[in-house]
Amino acid sequence: MPDTVGIIFLEVMVMIDKDLIVAAVKEPMRQYCQTMKQTIGDWQPLVTVSEKILAGAEVKNDEVQPELQFLVEWMRLIMEVTRDGQWDWTSPAVQAVYKNYADSMIYKTFAAATVGIVTAIIKTGQVGTVLEIGTGPGQVTEALCGEMITNNLSVPIIISDRAPGISVVAENLRKKFPALSIFDFVWNIREDPPEALVKKLVGPVLLFERFCIPYGGYEAIDRVAPVADIYLMVEDLNLTGKKEAYDVIYEKIGSQFFTWQDTRKYLAKHFSFIHTCDQETIDANNLPVTDFTLAIK
Repeated sequence: MPDTVGIIFLEVMVMIDKDLIVAAVKEPMRQYCQTMKQTIGDWQPLVTVSEKILAGAEVKNDEVQPELQFLVEWMRLIMEVTRDGQWDWTSPAVQAVYKNYADSMIYKTFAAATVGIVTAIIKTGQVGTVLEIGTGPGQVTEALCGEMITNNLSVPIIISDRAPGISVVAENLRKKFPALSIFDFVWNIREDPPEALVKKLVGPVLLFERFCIPYGGYEAIDRVAPVADIYLMVEDLNLTGKKEAYDVIYEKIGSQFFTWQDTRKYLAKHFSFIHTCDQETIDANNLPVTDFTLAIK
């Protein structure tokens, strides 16, 4: 288990103004909704196409919006690779397609919304440490650092990933943003956080992550929640309870099917307030998922 002193520290929390935080995230969510309505529109074509891909049927490029073409390419690759072998994130084929994802409109839209929300929450003056899990190559982190410099925000940042390459990412960030305090740790979210990481935390702690918790299962929430006072969860949480074809495809690479209902149960064990940030976007685009969930102790 993590350091006892760290856990005791997290239990002695300052009162967080939840209304102030909810108000702060409205503007980045408004911008996100506008972008999604103008570019993505209805989500149903992707559902239909994923059913075809899972069944091995041919899919034409014009069957989904251009902005979602990457997801079609991604699902095709998953089906191809896992049909005869094991999925390997480090393989050249996977890395090549994933690079396209980082350049895609959908990635940039989610990244901008994530950075916007985190920056808005920091601006409320209620954050002592920013903690990111599943940092990966650090594009979103770099964008956040840039916003912090622009807005003269000097909250310490801790980044983490299960891959040891996180140290290289951190070093590059420190070189580019010498005015910021940036620390890095290897952390597999299937395990408790390292004691050294816990000791670095100054509350209140704002933890955020993107599309990594389902690879650790619901129990991963129990691993990360104890060190967070404010938790921004950027994940596809199913609202209907129905597993779609794309959910089945993603399971082939280790991502578990998460429902909003079950996720809320896990979050409620740790947080007193849970808020769906993107309800307007869900309603406008007929989405079967929520992607931006905010939990506060």
